[in-house]
Amino acid sequence: MNEARLEQEVFELVGYMVTSGRNLIDETPLYGPFRLVDAASRLVSILEKGGVTSDRLTAMQKEIDNGKYCVMSSKQEFVSFLDSLVDVLVDHANFEAGGDGEKQK
Repeated sequence: MNEARLEQEVFELVGYMVTSGRNLIDETPLYGPFRLVDAASRLVSILEKGGVTSDRLTAMQKEIDNGKYCVMSSKQEFVSFLDSLVDVLVDHANFEAGGDGEKQK
């Protein structure tokens, strides 16, 4: 991805985050956490398009995308999803940067 395209993708993500922040004033409280994890997934996509990839970022994105829409069905289910997502994050934080699968020593 060239620099201009990368800037456009990041600008769009920033726009999503800024307008989400404004919209959250009037939206249901659960939309805030949803929009945050959705923005994280979008950031991973931008990085991948720019050639920055790692197993742990891809794993986080997959977890996010597999569960984020449960916000529509049940608050408790969404809260459980967020708790499990934090657990996955902690598990992946134990790996060195770059996500090459080698645990830190």
